[in-house]
Amino acid sequence: MSDIQNIEIERYQDNITEDIRKVVEKYREIMAWDVPDNDTVEADRLIFQAIYSALAEIEKSSKESESHAKGR
Repeated sequence: MSDIQNIEIERYQDNITEDIRKVVEKYREIMAWDVPDNDTVEADRLIFQAIYSALAEIEKSSKESESHAKGR
């Protein structure tokens, strides 16, 4: 990663964190509406687990796309 990329991502870090925070809040609200007797601690665990899983899937597909692009 270039120095410029490092500087840029540092500038965006707070925005990325806030965006993810909003996603967590969104799914907390959905779970509170949809799940009777919602356990908020368990809901958070499940939401974070889903986010980690989604990030891993996105990272994997990104690396695969990158690999295919280099092979061309």
